[in-house]
Amino acid sequence: MAGQWGNYGGYATNQAQTTTSGVMTVFINGEAGATSYPVAAGNTVNLVDLDSGKMWFKSTDVNGMPCPMRTFEIKEVTPPPAGGDMVSRKEFESLSQQLQNLQQLLVAQAEKGGKTK
Repeated sequence: MAGQWGNYGGYATNQAQTTTSGVMTVFINGEAGATSYPVAAGNTVNLVDLDSGKMWFKSTDVNGMPCPMRTFEIKEVTPPPAGGDMVSRKEFESLSQQLQNLQQLLVAQAEKGGKTK
């Protein structure tokens, strides 16, 4: 046998190419656009609607049967504002030193029997 069929040890093998599938991103308009977008067999498509802030993953199995469409909301993640509840390293060290001084004072008071002047 010649051509695309190989003969290894008396057995014929098919040397067909395999393809890999990736995820493609497509910008659409609304959920109607997402549900009507065609997906090839064995593929997954990321459908994005920036106006509504939603994203859908639409997939089909290798036979072309659709899988359940998954819906996500897109929202911007912003870092917390600087300042406010945060302290600088210098402020932290100062507070830590004050706490150590108070602890030493309490230990000294306890050793004297708790008597104050």
